[in-house]
Amino acid sequence: MYVSLTSFLISLMFLLSYLLGFYKKYKSWKVLDSLYHRTTAILYMSAAVLQVHSTIVSETQNLTNYFINTTASLFAFITTLLYILHAFSNYYH
Repeated sequence: MYVSLTSFLISLMFLLSYLLGFYKKYKSWKVLDSLYHRTTAILYMSAAVLQVHSTIVSETQNLTNYFINTTASLFAFITTLLYILHAFSNYYH
């Protein structure tokens, strides 16, 4: 929850600064955006690893909760991969 809330607030600040035209004034806009996405990817990776760990150590008595945790782990890694790809595409584009 911390990672997604932090990412939302920083993305909101980026949106406001973009709407105010800061990207036209500063040449380092792409670097800043790439650094943001790299940092967010690291935070999401740590959350994904913690999710996988909690899935592994959880009891498998209730298979519905186990499948929900497994799906959450999968989507956490997909989100991390997308942030990594976006960081590199911004930097090299």
